[in-house]
Amino acid sequence: MNGRKLVVIGAGSAYTPEIIDEVIRRNDRLQIGTIALVDIPEGRDRAEIILAMTRRMLAHAGIRCEAELTLDRRQALPGADFVISQIRVGGWQARAEDERIGLKLGLIGQETTGCGGFMNAMRTVPEALAIARDMEALCPQAVLLNFTNPSGIVTEALLRHSTIRTIGLCNVPINMHADAAGAMGVKKEEIGCRFGGLNHLSFMLSARIGERDVYGELLKKLRSDPTRMKNIPKVSGVNRLIDAIGLIPSPYLQYFYFEPEMLAKELQELKEAGTTRGEQVEAINRELFEIYAREETREKPPQLSQRGGSLYSYAAMDILEACLSDAPWEMTVNTLNAGAIEGLDDDAGVEITCRVSSAGVERLPVGRLPRQVAGLVDLVKRYESLTVDAAVHGSRRLALQALVCHPLVHGFCNAEKVIREMEARKHCPMVWKED
Repeated sequence: MNGRKLVVIGAGSAYTPEIIDEVIRRNDRLQIGTIALVDIPEGRDRAEIILAMTRRMLAHAGIRCEAELTLDRRQALPGADFVISQIRVGGWQARAEDERIGLKLGLIGQETTGCGGFMNAMRTVPEALAIARDMEALCPQAVLLNFTNPSGIVTEALLRHSTIRTIGLCNVPINMHADAAGAMGVKKEEIGCRFGGLNHLSFMLSARIGERDVYGELLKKLRSDPTRMKNIPKVSGVNRLIDAIGLIPSPYLQYFYFEPEMLAKELQELKEAGTTRGEQVEAINRELFEIYAREETREKPPQLSQRGGSLYSYAAMDILEACLSDAPWEMTVNTLNAGAIEGLDDDAGVEITCRVSSAGVERLPVGRLPRQVAGLVDLVKRYESLTVDAAVHGSRRLALQALVCHPLVHGFCNAEKVIREMEARKHCPMVWKED
């Protein structure tokens, strides 16, 4: 089979049909000839459902493309042009335990933010680097697209500790961009939006339609609801926050600027439903896989939008197209700073607007972030880089240093409690290499 080879690691994800849908829509441009699906033995059942559905989708669309499944990624990687990593180390059970540990300690329970994101990163970074080492040996020229959360931390680890060309993805900026276009009544490609900050801690910094600066107008239009994303609970007061800081924030910044309100929401949901967000997502996943398993399912079902990660796959395929293009595409990705944001280390992972092409990633300069948000970004960045170091070395001491930096952990005693919970947990208990 001629054509390019796409490898999807973590193929048993409920999001995979979105990737296949985009491969089909862009077939004439991407020319994918082989899709190699990869999962682990624990994910075999769902991965086999995805394989069968992928083949039905391709056949229904009349696309000549070979789809295969393996439980050994080293079998899939040779000849790969693109690799998508969307793994969840420890599965939904570990995510739910992260969330419950945070709430038990009176801290934000969230898979990418706060102590939950830290626990996720500590078990995920080593596996992400193991994937990169296999790619260095088997397909060193391939591009790695990292979907895996916490995306900013994992991407920084990959770019600092691997030679593989890696681009980190997040659906938040692309959703914010789409919301900005909707608010202004124009098509997405007609409004240019620039972002700066960190993954799940970024800000839309400017917006233009043609030569016209529309940022002030956009601030007014979005102040009551800066994003329509379904997976992030809204609190009252966001409009006043936008007025105060004069910036459009990522919705995840609610965890920092409205911590008591967000924590109260999480605790109330746990009390009323008896489940965390991770457990709710798994219930949605079970329903989705029942749909995926049906022989008559030959297209991406509308129920997938309930998962909350809308436009992830759209963003991924944009990057694939950009990497094949001589003309640069402007998009917001996770990459190393390399001077783009003044005041942050060059090897710090950041989320910024770049120009992506076959020549690589060209960072668009951000300069200094506005004073009203620069301190928060700097503090969380220090936490993230220390977390990378702690995960790479398996160091308990560095893990404590990282947690102490995090503004949502609130001090050394809480940091110690998180570490003890990690060591005693049921799913993926932490075993340190260094004290």
